[in-house]
Amino acid sequence: MLEKIKAFWRNSYTSDRTAFYLEMMASIFVVGTTSSIAWFAQHPPMHLIYPVSFLGACFSIAAYWRRQLAWPFVLTCYFSIIHIFGFTRAMGWI
Repeated sequence: MLEKIKAFWRNSYTSDRTAFYLEMMASIFVVGTTSSIAWFAQHPPMHLIYPVSFLGACFSIAAYWRRQLAWPFVLTCYFSIIHIFGFTRAMGWI
């Protein structure tokens, strides 16, 4: 089982190193923002969370484009658009 897990990660890294690092950055940003939402559940600072999460989505979009993963790409593009909308709402612009 452990060998399968190692092979999974190794394959992800060796198949496209740039995409691997883009996905890693996306994961760091998204884990950070979702942790912030959980930690500050009563009053999360959405004016900070949306831009950071948007950045994570952008890293994901680039990685999915490189790996040619159509549906994750589409879904993450949608998330990016929603992040922009949410940020404008959090800032009180609309």
